[in-house]
Amino acid sequence: MNEKKLVNSAKTFDTVAKVCGGIFRVVAIVLFVFAVLVIIFGNKMYEVGSFTLDLDFVKIYLADKYQTADMPMQIFTVVSLAVVGGLLFAASYVIKLLRDILKPMKEGRPFEESTPKKLRTVAWIELAGGFVLELLGIAERMVTAHIYPMEEIFSSSAIANVEYAYTMDFGFVLVFCVIMVLSYIFSYGQKLQRESDETL
Repeated sequence: MNEKKLVNSAKTFDTVAKVCGGIFRVVAIVLFVFAVLVIIFGNKMYEVGSFTLDLDFVKIYLADKYQTADMPMQIFTVVSLAVVGGLLFAASYVIKLLRDILKPMKEGRPFEESTPKKLRTVAWIELAGGFVLELLGIAERMVTAHIYPMEEIFSSSAIANVEYAYTMDFGFVLVFCVIMVLSYIFSYGQKLQRESDETL
């Protein structure tokens, strides 16, 4: 890739990143507002008929007596909204770091001294955020299993037993490793660039 293509690509990515960062911040604020509204209005914030169970390609619509959000559900909703809002703010900070990395690239200088460190910061934030999201997913399944009487919902002679499986997807660890490797590549490129400048 020649310098002109690098500069043009960096400018395009920077524009996209700027828009995404703004969207993330706005959505985060909306989520925090909804969390406060759930605290204030409680059960009134839940749409009638919105309580369903999604089982892969099967969607189960619950009866009227289950169409209510008791206190554990409300607490979980508030915590979930706050956590996801916080993660979106973290994502907007990651985008800021990426834009800082793209800034020298827009001037044709991809191997800046601060780039490897910023990439490592992005990697650690991604690792922490991925772990929190997976924990939130497990918590959601546990709260659902606690609130709704699954044995009663699935009471059928065709069903012998109801079993719960709480698993985590560690794909975020792979993304962390890839970003860390990129940081070392940029660090090595920076070293070669410095040696080339000293030679000249």
